[in-house]
Amino acid sequence: MKPSSILMATFGLALASCTVGRDYARPDVLAQLPAKFDLPAGWKVATPGGEAKGDNDWWKRFRDPQLNALIAQAEAGNQELKAAMARVDQARAIAGAARAARGPQLDFNPAVSRERRSGTTSNNFGAGSTSSLLALPFQMQYEIDLWGKLRRGVEAAQFDAAAAEPARRGVRLTLRAELASHYFEMRALDAEISIFQNAIALRKKSLELNQMRFDAGDTDEVDVSRASTELAATEAELAALKRSRSDLEDAIAVLIGQPSSGFRIAAAPLALEPPQLPVSVPSEMLERRPDIAAAERTMAAENARIGIAQAAFYPSIGITGSAGLQSATIDKLFDIASRTWGLGPQLSFPVLDAGRNRAELARAQARYDETAADYRQAILQAVSEVDRALTGVALLGEQAAAQVRTLKAARRTVDLSQERHAAGVVDYFEVVDAQRTLLDAEQQAARVTGARHIAAVTLARALGGAW
Repeated sequence: MKPSSILMATFGLALASCTVGRDYARPDVLAQLPAKFDLPAGWKVATPGGEAKGDNDWWKRFRDPQLNALIAQAEAGNQELKAAMARVDQARAIAGAARAARGPQLDFNPAVSRERRSGTTSNNFGAGSTSSLLALPFQMQYEIDLWGKLRRGVEAAQFDAAAAEPARRGVRLTLRAELASHYFEMRALDAEISIFQNAIALRKKSLELNQMRFDAGDTDEVDVSRASTELAATEAELAALKRSRSDLEDAIAVLIGQPSSGFRIAAAPLALEPPQLPVSVPSEMLERRPDIAAAERTMAAENARIGIAQAAFYPSIGITGSAGLQSATIDKLFDIASRTWGLGPQLSFPVLDAGRNRAELARAQARYDETAADYRQAILQAVSEVDRALTGVALLGEQAAAQVRTLKAARRTVDLSQERHAAGVVDYFEVVDAQRTLLDAEQQAARVTGARHIAAVTLARALGGAW
C-alpha cells in the first residue's frame, strides 16, 4: 500500500472516531437550595446571576486603614497562598501536557556505532565481521483518538485546572477572613484593656481614699482590704487580656508571612460600628463561593475520567513513522542512496486483562459518585453557614442595643452607690459591687462590638467573599 493510501485510511478513521463516556452537564445549583431562607426582616433572595464571580474588597467597608494594610501584606507574604498559586500553575501545566498528547510526537535520534560480530555463532567458521553505522533518523508517533480517550484526558485536566483556581481563591478568602477576625478580636481586646486600665486607676484612687479614711478612723480595715482585693483582681485580669492580645498579634504575624518575634501592632480600641450590611442576599453566592465552584469542577473532571476508563475496552490505533539518513561511512551519509523511511499503523486490542479495565471503570464511577456527594455537601454547608451568619448578625444587633441600656444603668448605679456611701447610708461593699457590675458591663459591651465586626466578616466569607 502506498504511504498516501495509508494516510488517507488513517485520516478516515480519525474523522469517523467517536467519544465514549457521557458528556458533562453542569448541575442546577439553585435546585439544591431550600425552598426559602429564613431571613431577617428586610432581606430577600436575589435573582441568580449565572457564572461564578470573584470576591470583592469587602474588608474595605470597615474603613480601617490598618486592616487594609495588613491584608495587602498577607496577600504578598502568606506562604499558604503562594503554595495555592503554585498548585494552580501545576494544574495548568498538566492541562497543557494533556493537550500536547493529542498531537504527533517527533523525535530526532542521531546515533553512531561500530560493531564486531562473532565468527563462531553460525556454521561458517572464520573471522568475525566488523561494521559501522551512522544514522540521522527522525521518528514520529501519533495515536488516533478513535474513542475520545485523549479528548477526555484533556477535558479532565482542564477541569482539574479550573478547580485549582477557585481552590486558590478559597485559600485567599480564608486568609482574609481569618486575618480580619483576628484583627477585630485584637481591637476588641484593646478596648477591654483600656477599660481595665481606667478601672485600675480608679481603684488605686479608691484604695488611697479608703486608706486615708482608715488612718483617720472614719472606717475599718475591711473597706481597705476590699479596695485592695478589687485592685489586685483587676490587675490580674488586665494581665490575662494582654496575654491574649499578644497571642493574636503572633497569629497575625504568621498570616502576613512575618516572624512573630518583634512584630507589634499599636493599640487602638475598637470604636467604629460595623459596616451596614446589604439588604439582599444574592442566591448566586452558591456559585461565587470558591469551595462550591471547586467541588463542581472536580466532579466534572471525574465525569471525564469515566470516559477514559470506558475507552480502555476498545482497540487503539497508532501511526509510527521514521525518515532519515543511514550509512556505514560518513562520506556517504548524505547521499541520496542513504535515505531511509518507514510508515505504518499499529493496532492494539485488549484481549485478556483479568478484569483490570472493569475495575478501573468501577473506580472511576465510584470516584464520580464521591465528588457528587462532596458537591452536594458543599451546598448544604454553604446554606448552613449563611443561615448562621444571618442569625448571628441579627441577634448581635439586638444584644448590642440591650448592652447599651445595661451600660447606662450600671453607670447610674455606681453614681448612686457612691453618693449613698459618702452620706454614710451604706458601707463600701455596695460601691465595690456596683463598680464590678459596671466593669463587667463595659467589658461585655466591648466584646459585643468586636463580635459584631467578626459576624460581618463571617457573613462575607459565607457569601463567598462579597456582600
